[in-house]
Order: sequence, then structure tokens, then C-alpha cells
Amino acid sequence: MRIKKISFCILLLGISCCSFAQSNGLELLTIGPGTKALALNETVTASLLGGSDIYANPANLALEPSSNLNADYSSWIAGLSIAHAAVNFKKGPRALAFGFLGAQTDNIALRGNQAGPANGTFSISFLSLSGAYAHQVGPITLGATLQYLWEEYYIYSASGYSASFGAATKLWNDRIHLGTSFLNLGQMNELRSEASTLPTRFKAGINIEVITFTAPQNNFPITMQLLNDWVIPTNQIQNTTQSTTRATPYTTMAVQLEVAETITLQSGYNAGDTVRRWSAGAEFTIGSVRANYSLSPFETGFGTAHSLGINYQF
Repeated sequence: MRIKKISFCILLLGISCCSFAQSNGLELLTIGPGTKALALNETVTASLLGGSDIYANPANLALEPSSNLNADYSSWIAGLSIAHAAVNFKKGPRALAFGFLGAQTDNIALRGNQAGPANGTFSISFLSLSGAYAHQVGPITLGATLQYLWEEYYIYSASGYSASFGAATKLWNDRIHLGTSFLNLGQMNELRSEASTLPTRFKAGINIEVITFTAPQNNFPITMQLLNDWVIPTNQIQNTTQSTTRATPYTTMAVQLEVAETITLQSGYNAGDTVRRWSAGAEFTIGSVRANYSLSPFETGFGTAHSLGINYQF
């Protein structure tokens, strides 16, 4: 009985540390993972993210203007650190990409069913190694991602795999970007006695360049983009009463304002069941280098998550 209670506490701590809004495991796959994606509150199915397209919509890899390299670090709540890196090799209508996503939180107190000093500490870890390929055929691009997944809670660990698929296109002189993706289809091995459920979901998004104008005082060009994603979770989740219910579809929205092709301001809103409803960020471009910053406040008093990222085009 004591072991069962300890294991149950470990699971709850892991869920809270990764800000799981539902009782699905591996919800970290729905966070970002890049800084720009976090600034847009994951409204990214029809947005170019560089190598991070691997996790959002692999079809967008073939729409990138050039090859690129991403690196991001996020300081999440409850001491969770998230590191992400991805490289996308673009050649003509084809793109080949590889990515790394890792997260860990340490020094979590291990307690039994009695009050008193902790029995020790443990760590929670997650790792994703991924590869993706995208190809443009006429006006349509198609892409696929394959991931190796690994998770560890306390002394228990499990591995698994997932696949993601996407399609995208640009219309009206590239002013409208449409995208769809089917993310995280796969399975995990058992973690102690039960396998974690992958957050499988279907997403459809649009990115519209609403207006471009020149500021009258300094002649700086300003471009505004509006983004919208519709998200349909396709797997079942389990609630606290051990009955199964299907997750509710929701939408996310974002706005992006680019000034003089140098500074880009971003903000996103999630209308779903989440404690991370708003996000904001900024991107600074100097030549072939882009630096990003984002913040994600939590409504439940856990604090604010911060992320820094860099993108190099080559």
C-alpha cells in the first residue's frame, strides 16, 4: 500500500510539473517547443518556425525560405527546464530535418503516507529524438515526422514512438498560409504498470497577412498577420473518477506585427481548458540571425514561464 501511494504521488507531481491540463501523459509534446511557438500560444499550424516545424506541422519545412538551425531554452514552472534544438536542410522542393527535445526537473521530494521529512528526492525526465521529411508537389507540401520518445519518473522509465503528418499551401501571392496536421500517433511502453497516452490531435490553421503599410513619420514598413488554429484531440483521456471522456475541441488565436522587417511582436490566446491562456513574445532579426523571447503567465499562481531562442538561416 505504501509503494502504491508513493507511486501515485510521483505521477501527480510529474503531471503538475509539466503543466498537464488533462490526465494524458506526455503533454509536454503540446508545449511549443520553440520560443516563437510559445509566443503564439501554439497557433502555429500555418506558421513557419524553422526546424521546430518538425513538431508543429512537418509540411512547413518545405516552405521555409532556406535551411535553418533552431536552439531554444525554456524555464518552465516547478523548476522544469526544456531544451530544444532542430536543424532543417532545405534543397529545392524538399526538406530534411532532425530535432531534439528534452525536459527535466530535479530535487522533487519523495514522501510516503505520513507527515515528516522527505525520504529523498527524484527527477522527472523526458526526451524526444525526431526526424522529418517534407516535399512540395505543385502548390501543396506534404510532410511526416517520426519520433523516438523516452520518459522517466522516479525509478521507472518507458520508451515509445510517434508519427506526425502534415499538409500546407500558400495562396494569394503568399499572403494566405493554410495548414493541417495530425500529430503524435503512436504508443508508449508501460511505465511501471500503465503506458502513458500520447496527446494525439488533429489541427487546422490559417495565417493571413492582413495589411502592410508604411509609417508616415519614419517610412518603416509594418505588416500585421492574424493566425487561427482549430484543435481536435482525437484520443481519450481519463479523469479522476476513472471514467473515460473525450477531450473537447478548442481554438487558439494569435497576432503578429512586424516592423521594418527587424522587430516582430507576437501574442497568442488559447480558448481551451488551460491555465496558460495568454502568451506574448518578440523577435529581433539581424541579417540571417533571429533572436526570440516569450513569456507565458499561468492563471493558477504557479508563476510565469520564460523562453529564449535563436534561429540561424543558412
